[in-house]
Amino acid sequence: MSNPGSESVSWEHLHLISHSFPIVLTASGSMVGLYGWVRDREPLEFWGLVALIIAAAFVAPAYLTGLAAADVVAERTFVRPGIVQTHRFWATWAAIPVFTAGALAAFALHERDDRRLRHFVLVLGVFATCMIGVAAWQGSKIVHGPEDAEPAAAAHVDPAFAEGARE
Repeated sequence: MSNPGSESVSWEHLHLISHSFPIVLTASGSMVGLYGWVRDREPLEFWGLVALIIAAAFVAPAYLTGLAAADVVAERTFVRPGIVQTHRFWATWAAIPVFTAGALAAFALHERDDRRLRHFVLVLGVFATCMIGVAAWQGSKIVHGPEDAEPAAAAHVDPAFAEGARE
């Protein structure tokens, strides 16, 4: 049941909510797991693996809502399609190592005695974090706002120029 006067949830809004989970879980899981590796604390390594598994589970919703949001955002006059396409490209290449790290982390939890596999997964998690960072940086260039907003070029008019146009 929706409240009268409330706005509906868009794909863009869902993407802005869901994309945070794989980002934070991949970065924190990799870092905590590596800290456990350096300090020789297996529980921290296992926590890192669990975080990578959960991050991999959230990659699909974040990626799919991003695809749906990209079509909506690309139609806006103040967003260049190239920015959205570049973000989509890097998001695709970021999703692959996150999902791979999550799948291998599940296997590493099954094979608890294989330290080399755990360490490989944690290093892969660091690589996935770097790829996510590039995708996030590209996505930060996308302007989010209401669909009826003015184009960015029209929103920043020099006041002196505007007064000269009135005369």
